[in-house]
Amino acid sequence: MEGKIVNSEGFKAVGLTYFGNNTNGEIPSLWETFNKRYKDIKQISKSMLCYGICDGETDSKCQFHYTACAEVDNFLDIPEDMVTKVVPAGKYLMYTYSGALKDLGTFYHNIFTNWLPSSTYELDLRPQFELYDERYMSNGVFDIYIPIK
Repeated sequence: MEGKIVNSEGFKAVGLTYFGNNTNGEIPSLWETFNKRYKDIKQISKSMLCYGICDGETDSKCQFHYTACAEVDNFLDIPEDMVTKVVPAGKYLMYTYSGALKDLGTFYHNIFTNWLPSSTYELDLRPQFELYDERYMSNGVFDIYIPIK
């Protein structure tokens, strides 16, 4: 499991948000709903470029905010029930994930309990995100960005 340090320029996004701990597979259901409504987003920057944004810290019940979204040029004409997100520029630890989605939680667990604590980097409070591009559509590969100082 090897990560790479990268800088992100930051971006704006529009999508649907879930709050919980994904106990019953709510995030895959969120993506199903988002994919059906993707065409409703008018200001998409790049076709077939989507993000899963996790922002804020988990609460005492391990619940978190997760947004399935698309990058946009601006926040004009936002579809009803959708939210806006701004991910600021900064330094990230990037991992490319190619495993089964059912194992994604274990992958994240390893990042936060093994690699990050033993590195010289400190977690930053900016949003973390997953980048889904044409690689995901063709072979299930996507990138995970963990904000670091």
